[in-house]
Amino acid sequence: MLRTQFPKAKDGFYEIKAQLRAEGASLPSATDIWIYDVIGDDWYDPSLTAKELCQNIAAISTDEIVLHFNSPGGSVTDGIAIYNSLVTHPAKVTSVIEGWTGSIATVVALAAESVRMFDNTMFMIHNPWGIQIGNATDMRTYAEYLDRVGGLMSKVYQARSTKTDAELQAALDAETYLTAEQAAEWGFVDEVVTGQVAAAALICAATFEALGLHPVKGVSGSISAENETKLRDASTLIDDVLATLDGKAESTAAPALGDGSRTIVTTGRVAALRLADQRI
Repeated sequence: MLRTQFPKAKDGFYEIKAQLRAEGASLPSATDIWIYDVIGDDWYDPSLTAKELCQNIAAISTDEIVLHFNSPGGSVTDGIAIYNSLVTHPAKVTSVIEGWTGSIATVVALAAESVRMFDNTMFMIHNPWGIQIGNATDMRTYAEYLDRVGGLMSKVYQARSTKTDAELQAALDAETYLTAEQAAEWGFVDEVVTGQVAAAALICAATFEALGLHPVKGVSGSISAENETKLRDASTLIDDVLATLDGKAESTAAPALGDGSRTIVTTGRVAALRLADQRI
């Protein structure tokens, strides 16, 4: 009898990269892990078992680990192994849900001390499922096995959930998709991140400083509510200043090569701008 061989993964479902977080740091202070695919062996999508990932996690020596999620889930056994390797690691672990994240991937995300979630993503929880071939006894045995596995997953959810055990089980039975706001209400998420704020935070640090803003230290892609308001006000001022520059472009001598900053006074306001080759 010919058997179809399980396909071997060509790529990992994750990527690891050490990052410098503090200015002037000579050694990486945080390690980013992107879990952007199916967890564990999969028939159709690129994937890899957790063995190598857990070994890499054990080798991480930075003070912080930041997990980035965009995963539908996958193997429960692999996911639990990853979860345990993270909760036992001495580093501070932060999860950032950046795309649709469901099933065992949500369990892995909850290994973090803090969970951040973008407001345009989903957090899906359900009971484990699988495929079994056999007679009635085999089916009943497998059903009992799935119930035990579901109980293990529920323990992780229950540790953080603000809902009763009955409410949580009902959500698992129904396969529930939670928005970021709902996930926060249920206790699974500590901070909801808006896409607009995250996009604004991509402006370079030099521009923030020139505008008198102070990016949140140690958090990638986040600014405070106060800075967001300042940024909006500064944006209007920038438009006025750039319009003034455009109007005077023909009559103003071009700056010498390498001249990276100017101070411009307009209608009683002073704007310290760092002018780059490209406008924001």
